[in-house]
Amino acid sequence: MNLRLSILLVVVLVIFGGTFLVLRFTDSNEPNSGSPWLFRIDEGSIVQLEVNYQGEATNFYRNPASLDWYIKGTPDIPVFQQRWGGTPLLLSGPRVTRPLSDTIENPAAFGLDPPETAVTIIDRYGNEVEFHLGNPTPDNQNQYARLVGDDTLFTVAIEWANVVNRLAIDPPVGRLYQIDPREATVVQLFQGDDTTRYAFDEATGQWFLDGETPELVDQFAWAEALQMLSNPRMDQIIAHDVDDPKLYGLDPPGTVIVIIRQGGLSPIEFHIGDVTPDGDHRYVVVKAGSLQSLDTNLYGVLSSRIDPIITLATNPVLQEKAASTPTP
Repeated sequence: MNLRLSILLVVVLVIFGGTFLVLRFTDSNEPNSGSPWLFRIDEGSIVQLEVNYQGEATNFYRNPASLDWYIKGTPDIPVFQQRWGGTPLLLSGPRVTRPLSDTIENPAAFGLDPPETAVTIIDRYGNEVEFHLGNPTPDNQNQYARLVGDDTLFTVAIEWANVVNRLAIDPPVGRLYQIDPREATVVQLFQGDDTTRYAFDEATGQWFLDGETPELVDQFAWAEALQMLSNPRMDQIIAHDVDDPKLYGLDPPGTVIVIIRQGGLSPIEFHIGDVTPDGDHRYVVVKAGSLQSLDTNLYGVLSSRIDPIITLATNPVLQEKAASTPTP
């Protein structure tokens, strides 16, 4: 037999033999007494979530025939998809860090009576899952948890618990997009043939209204305006596709806003159209190149939120005639 082939066969046998021994002596015949999951539910079937954190409750729901999630209220508000993202997946099967005991003698000692957080999940078939979160563990790495109907005391990762709690105390209300206002270097507003351009001067750290003779803007009023432009609220998802932009005053749009960002980040662009039939909203679309590059939705934004943005073009916030810009 060829010497090299013989050596290769010996090496292969050693590898397989070593692997067998490792598996043989590390494998336990004892059954696993703890489940790696607090519960499991199909994320695609979830239609309702209720998160109650320290008495503050927020309800989320969707129509079983739709993928659009809403925050229940008066009125109901679409969620901000950029933040909502994988929330149903996050809550479809939380993995426990460890089961601590089969029974809970004193739930209050773990912050479970009453619970710090109570979460109820309902699927399209009416099946309901409820779990509670309690105090952080002494090392502050995990949080005590229990599944309603099960006496076992578990712990879950505190990072996961914090995300769940945030759904109640900072729900992801609908936004057209969200950026860091410090990224903006130029804000341009187009209305027909008219252009209003605000620019940041790195040398002075101030914003100017650009033109033949640049004019200093009121820095406080502009800071409020820039904050509003960095995460504008949206109130309705009217349609997932714009069938005919002309019907909504979007071809051509009444106002176009373009935000240029530093560091080679893609610009933000959105278009504002006509007032909706209810008289309370304006049609808005977010164009490709924003954080939602494939956003084809037609949105409705309350006029009280969008009109101050339009005013930035018609009545610039110059230093000598600064006007307070409402915060959305």
